[in-house]
Amino acid sequence: MQQFVESVWVDKERVYVRTREGLVASYAFNRWERLKNATQAQREDFFLSYTGIHWPQIDEDLSFEGMFAEAGLCQRTETEDSVVWE
Repeated sequence: MQQFVESVWVDKERVYVRTREGLVASYAFNRWERLKNATQAQREDFFLSYTGIHWPQIDEDLSFEGMFAEAGLCQRTETEDSVVWE
């Protein structure tokens, strides 16, 4: 079953994603060198694609499915992304 992203936001330490169904997954910025070393303005400058988040100033990408799979909120898929933004 696909989950649909409702919102994405950042604070000083993490990026968060919430689905329409109310599930929330997050990652700490310190897990990725580029995000860890980015300014707050760079962290806040992102855009969403169908499958994830892209930070153009630092050339970093995170997938929605990866975030939710690691949080135990979905299974990774090989043929269809289970968490998407539309």
